[in-house]
Amino acid sequence: MDALTSRVVSFLRFPLIVAVIGIHCNLLVKNPELETRSVFYFLVYITMKLVCIAVPLFFFISGFLFFKEGTFDLVLYKKKIKSRIHTVLIPYLLWNIIYFLMLGIMQLIKPDTLFILHKHITDFRWQDYLWIFWDISQITGLADDQRACLVGAFWFLQCLFILFLLSPIIYYIIRYLRHFTLLIIGVLYFTDFIPEMPGIQCNAIVYYMLGAYLSIIGIDFISILKRIPVQVHLVLMIVAVLISYLFNDNDTIYNITDLFLQAAVFAITAYMIENHHWHESKYLVSSVFFVFAVHRLFSASLMTVSTYLVPSIGNDYCLYLYYLLMVILTLIASLAVYQFSLRFLTSVTYVLNGRR
Repeated sequence: MDALTSRVVSFLRFPLIVAVIGIHCNLLVKNPELETRSVFYFLVYITMKLVCIAVPLFFFISGFLFFKEGTFDLVLYKKKIKSRIHTVLIPYLLWNIIYFLMLGIMQLIKPDTLFILHKHITDFRWQDYLWIFWDISQITGLADDQRACLVGAFWFLQCLFILFLLSPIIYYIIRYLRHFTLLIIGVLYFTDFIPEMPGIQCNAIVYYMLGAYLSIIGIDFISILKRIPVQVHLVLMIVAVLISYLFNDNDTIYNITDLFLQAAVFAITAYMIENHHWHESKYLVSSVFFVFAVHRLFSASLMTVSTYLVPSIGNDYCLYLYYLLMVILTLIASLAVYQFSLRFLTSVTYVLNGRR
């Protein structure tokens, strides 16, 4: 992997997790009536368009890094799966247990606390204790509940680990079909015909395979993107966002504009790093997984509070600033917990953070 590409991929991890927080602080989720406030809706739409590329890019980076050697065999596969057990699977299990214990303590203090699971732990069947690690809708029985584990944001890790396990198949598809793989990726991307289920999401497959394709074929995508002036990428980014807003009911246009945005993010980051304007913080990069695991505790609480505060905020710009404040507070709180854990529970943090 080219040195600049490695630096770009590493640097982007923290901004992308901030973007994920931005997704989970979206006021429109709890307050859909805000769509009638045109200025606020426009600002939030633009923001969501930008931040929602974060999760696809995380899948892309994961696929790109898994196959960074450009080759593959059984020995390497075993080594990588063993590594991912420590970096993904063990933290995944432990964080779900922590969330479950927290919920149990809350129910002991206040027995009618039924949110998330909508069920008291004393009423659990033995199967329910297993479902918290995979699909809590099987516990709640509510069709509208997210089909994911107790730590809802970890649907990403569910998909990721399934893709890790399927990596030999992905490798040989790309290895023998080569550039025809792009046709498969394109069909999946624009048709989205694979039904969503725990551990399986069409977009996850698309972006993981695209990252894998670039690594296996040996395409330095950063060098290619750098051939286009950074000013052009900035213009394309603005145009892509505006076109998406004007044609927000068209899924094809939405998907195409996402590709322009993602390319621009890589190109602009590469330009800023290469020209010494942006520098990677090892501390912030190391905090990414931990922030990912804990941020929903804070964003969900702030979202609940927002249902009471939002009606009193009459100015659209002030309301948008309130949204940004929620993102900042969630980030600060998550980093504070990480710092506390790092200082006083160093060994535990090391394991919970996937040995990062």
